[in-house]
This record gives sequence, structure tokens and C-alpha cells, in this order.
Amino acid sequence: LTYDAQSDQRLAGGDSIRIHQIRSAMCAPLWSGERISGVIQVDSPFHVGTFTEKDLDLLTALANYAAVAMDRLSYQREAENERQLRSRLERYHSPAVIDEILRGGGDTMGTGVRRLRQSHASVLFGDLVGFTSLSETSDPEIVADLLEGYFTHAVEAIFAAGGTLDKFIGDCVMAFFGAPVEQSDHAERAVRAALDIQKALFLWNAERRASGQPEAVARIGINSGPVVVGDVGSKRRVDYTVLGTTVNIAARLESIAPPGGILIGAETQRLLAPSFHTEPMGEHQLKGLTQKITAFRVLPG
Repeated sequence: LTYDAQSDQRLAGGDSIRIHQIRSAMCAPLWSGERISGVIQVDSPFHVGTFTEKDLDLLTALANYAAVAMDRLSYQREAENERQLRSRLERYHSPAVIDEILRGGGDTMGTGVRRLRQSHASVLFGDLVGFTSLSETSDPEIVADLLEGYFTHAVEAIFAAGGTLDKFIGDCVMAFFGAPVEQSDHAERAVRAALDIQKALFLWNAERRASGQPEAVARIGINSGPVVVGDVGSKRRVDYTVLGTTVNIAARLESIAPPGGILIGAETQRLLAPSFHTEPMGEHQLKGLTQKITAFRVLPG
């Protein structure tokens, strides 16, 4: 509070006070908790001593109310931004991974847009055996029920292992482990998810056989190695995905995996703990690749 700003030594360096010929003035901080977000000022160029201590008390009270209101608006904006970001991330990640991303553990930088970067990950492909022929001979409702059930079991297993759902491709599910949050055990997570998918389908098929419904038999391929991961697409639409030879090999391994089986690449096998049991399946010349790939079959634990 100043009764005469022109003669107040505290304001001697304020050129704007002289330019605007301010006489009486009072100023209070927009103070909420331990943070000051701004100030509110009232001044008059007409009279000396226009404002009193009571006026300053009123201004201070108003400033406190304004600061609280501004904080509430800010919290509401933050909450809405987080809600929108969480809604987008739910397409790809389990709740636990989403929480880690929102805490800053991922590479979204708080926007939900994830830049392309190099990473080391394990990629999983799994599709239904005989789905095309089933689609041609069965009612759409039966096909839709089978597909929905398969995807539900697959996604639950992937999320439970901390994986990222990439996309559905027809009757195929694609997922990866090790991004956006780094996971040193991404290969084990991918294989654990694959085993859980097969186990869930085994139990589900027992129910389906009892009611005369067609069974869901999946084959799964997994490969580990370097990938490029991030949002890929156009200005109108992007998808969070992985790219690279590692992905292509995983897809090829899935195509030659036995029905109900899990086939993995040599790098995935190398990264597994001894508690996972595998058997060598020899070298395979996969379509589109010049070098042969050593494959291993994962045995039920």
C-alpha cells in the first residue's frame, strides 16, 4: 500500500509510475499455498491517500479467492488433459504401463505423441488357425464371437505381462514388449504372455466343445532385437507401432509355428531364464529373408 506513489522512495525506480502519474496504489499477490501465480493491483492518478489499510485487506482477500479459483481451473485443465491422454493410451497399454507413462517413465513428453526412437524389444504375433475357412462356412455371429473371445484372452495376457498392444490384423494380434517403458526382461514377458494366451484358449476351448462351438486354436511367433518404435502415420491418423527386421521375423515365425504352439527366434531364446523350457526346431528359410533363421519351440512349463 502506498499513499503517494510519486514520493514513495520504495517506488523511486518505477518509471511507469511517473509516466502514468499514479498517486495512490495498492497491490496484493495471487497467493495459493506456497506458490504465487501473479499480482493484482489497484491504483488512482487523482488523489493522495485514496486507499486505506481496510481497502488493502479487502484486496488481499479478493486476491486469495482469485488465486484459489485460478488453481482450480488449472487443475481442471490438467485433469482433462490427463483424461484425454489416458483414453488414447488405453488403446495400447495396460493400466500399470499407462500410470508409468503419465509419471514420466515413457517417451510421450506429456502429449500422448511419441517420437520415433530406437529400442530393443520383443515382438509377438498370434493368429487363429483355420479362421479363413471358418469365416467362409459359419454364420457371422459365430465368427464374431470366436474372434472377440480370442482377442479378449490375448489382450488380457499381453497387458498382464506389461506388453503394448500394437494392432489387430484380421484374426491376428500384434504386440510388443520393452516400449514405451523399457523392460530388461521383455523377452520373458513376451513368452509369458504367449504361454498365458495358449493356456487361456485351452480352458476356453473346453467350454466351447461342451456347447458344440468351434474351437480357437492359435499359433504364436516371437522375436527379439532392435526396432524403431513410435507414432507412425499421417497428419490425420497415427498408430503407435514398431518397425524393422525384428518385426518381420516375428511375423514369419508365427506363420510357420505349429497349431497351438509358440515359436521364438534365437535372440529371444538367449534372453530367457532357465525356468523357460525350449527345444530347437532347426534353421528355416523364411519368406523375404536371405539368411536362415534358427527357431525354438517353447514348451509348456
